[in-house]
Amino acid sequence: MTTFRDKTIYAFRGIPYAQPPVEELRFMPPEPVQPWGDDVVLKATSDSLVCPQTGLTIFMSEDCLKINVFTKSFDTLLPVIVYIHGGANVLGSGHSIYEAGPQYLLDQDVVFVAFNYRLGALGFLSTGAATDFKGNYGFLDQQMALGWVQSHISTFGGDSQKVTILGMSAGSMAVSLHLTSPLSEGLFHRAILMSGSATNHFDIDNIFWTRKLAREVGCPMYDPTDVVGCLRNISWKRIVEVCSTWEPYQFINMKWNYEIDGRFLPTYPTDIIASGAFNRVPLLVSFAANELDYTVNKHLENNHLLHDINVNFNDYAPELFLYNYDARKSKVLKRFYLGKDVDEINEQNIQKFGQIFSDGIIGHGVHRLVDLARQHTNVYYSRMDYVGHRSLSAPKNDKNEFDGVGHADDLQYVMPGTWYGMLLDKNSSDVFMMERLTKWFACFAKYGRPTLRRKTWPACNATSCQLLYNGFETELGELAYTKRYAVWDKLFPKPTKPGKSVAAVAQSQLAVASLLAILVSLLVLL
Repeated sequence: MTTFRDKTIYAFRGIPYAQPPVEELRFMPPEPVQPWGDDVVLKATSDSLVCPQTGLTIFMSEDCLKINVFTKSFDTLLPVIVYIHGGANVLGSGHSIYEAGPQYLLDQDVVFVAFNYRLGALGFLSTGAATDFKGNYGFLDQQMALGWVQSHISTFGGDSQKVTILGMSAGSMAVSLHLTSPLSEGLFHRAILMSGSATNHFDIDNIFWTRKLAREVGCPMYDPTDVVGCLRNISWKRIVEVCSTWEPYQFINMKWNYEIDGRFLPTYPTDIIASGAFNRVPLLVSFAANELDYTVNKHLENNHLLHDINVNFNDYAPELFLYNYDARKSKVLKRFYLGKDVDEINEQNIQKFGQIFSDGIIGHGVHRLVDLARQHTNVYYSRMDYVGHRSLSAPKNDKNEFDGVGHADDLQYVMPGTWYGMLLDKNSSDVFMMERLTKWFACFAKYGRPTLRRKTWPACNATSCQLLYNGFETELGELAYTKRYAVWDKLFPKPTKPGKSVAAVAQSQLAVASLLAILVSLLVLL
């Protein structure tokens, strides 16, 4: 392949990193791939099919746990950037055409890796932490891919001791989970998080969605073995089809998410990072100025829905913004963002309605991650303010220019994909931003800081924190949206005291297990 600047690179695509998660391996942690033998050469010349999700099924397969590696040299060990894609845990892929092209990053001195992981019910279905089907399969896929990188990346010219994980949106939330998982320790050495973190207030109930799926396809709902045994006989197409009907309004949220399983995740991510018992690598954290502000604009013509949401905000808000039903919290949010006596949600206040999604789904979690993690490691914090010529969600003004920077609009400058119409034109005025971001990321991957000039962009630490506003020019300033995030801080407080460390939680779980074993032995003797 060739890069944006026409440099020759080598692409190894569709390499299996785990066994196909089918039949008895569906709803189970991934199993390592079986060697194909020294006398067999794998034809790794094209991307694999993507993991099952809403969309054209001809491009999908459950046999999707494949990895792509892009390199420019086999002679020297370059820093490695591993991309974890986003998509609310139900969409997306590491496909080199659809989303994760190497053409921009490989103009820098890095090796680039992208991969697929299981999504939706197939990746996160859970019957509870006390059962054999604990969930987190998609995150465990990611860990196996990172383990594959550690074992093999030196063969492709990558330095296994300089691995940076990069995530966007739900992929960024996944990166924050790997910061907190004891199983991910040593698999990476820096982390880039774009518009997402698991340090938020989300009320997660994978068991509810598991039972809802089981009921709607005619499977048992309660006994874990019966539930999973039945669902293994349901086609993945049917599973995806049923789960897709749960988003009739197409608001952005996350129904399938992490599970506190005692292995991948000992306790809540916020508690782990607050305690300092996480994988303390340097962090590069960013968000977009307008994130999800504009994603609700598509409902402007749906007057009945917007009226109903306004009148019954207390009932809609918990599902839309992912918290347990609490009328007091809903009233506070509505009054703060929309005003005390708002009559309708309409064109005049629709962006303020969108800001609740921006802050509740993304912004506040990112803000909290920075606030907690900077007590223990260097955090480089930025906001994407540059308004380019392409956007997924921002509306256009009277001058036919985009009004802001929406969710994932910054990803187009890091890797090309079909979402944005593929590669930038070489004469585009946006090219400088692509070069800026890829240089930052390559420098961070090599040195643990995005620029070599410390005064240009100082790290947030325990005593101070500045935000880099990344517009046409860059400018350091005070933190953004602090009044908005303060509302969420008050409604969903941080831990009031340090949580247990990962090791302490694991030791306590081991102690409980040992005690149970002793009690069982005594009962047998009696």
